[in-house]
Amino acid sequence: MKFIWQILLLAAAVFIIVKRAGIVALFAKQKYAKGDYFGSLKIFNIASRVGNLGAGDMILFGYNCLRCGELKAAKKVFSDALMLTKPKSADRYRIMSLQALTAWKEGDLDDAIEKLESVYNDNFRITTIYQNLGIMYNLKGDGKKAVEFNEEAYDYNSDDNIITDNLADAYVINGDLDKARGIYEELLARDPEPRFPEAYYGYGELLIRQGEKERGIEMIEKSLDKPFSFLSLKSKEEIEQMLENYKK
Repeated sequence: MKFIWQILLLAAAVFIIVKRAGIVALFAKQKYAKGDYFGSLKIFNIASRVGNLGAGDMILFGYNCLRCGELKAAKKVFSDALMLTKPKSADRYRIMSLQALTAWKEGDLDDAIEKLESVYNDNFRITTIYQNLGIMYNLKGDGKKAVEFNEEAYDYNSDDNIITDNLADAYVINGDLDKARGIYEELLARDPEPRFPEAYYGYGELLIRQGEKERGIEMIEKSLDKPFSFLSLKSKEEIEQMLENYKK
């Protein structure tokens, strides 16, 4: 009996040693789920030092780096994670799409679009790819292309708030303000409402353009109550300045 317990204890010790990074990462994921992104990042950094994280944990770790504005760290994590994946696997495509976001935040929009188009053209077409490529096409400013792609994305998943917001933005870029208004109003009437600021200040600016300044300002003010991050299209400070300019 004693020998059996020794074997079990040894097996448990080996398991903990082998899986120690994943065990530490569990605590990082708990903090992430609660919205404590910087706290989560600290624990992920510990997890990466104590052992080898799996691809799934590496993807969340890298995304958390990116969300917190740690571009250099994000690039390294994604590069290391890529080596753990197989060609044309879902994890590899997810990493490539996050590398595209990194390129965008480094100021290379064309590289971001190229990376996302590579994933899209390999027929890995999931909601996050439609979200991110739709954002990039909007930022590029080609209204016709942005509308065409974001309408396709909306057909794919009209329930997704980011895709819906992208379509409204694309209509604005293309000058289709009435269409944009209809999409914004559909989006903001949803329960729960979007938890990101872009929908509110985008709709607010549209209302102001259509002569409803007071209501538009109210919507921009509401956007400031939503969470901003490094991945937001505009910073909270930019929206505060926008609001100040409209109030003059």
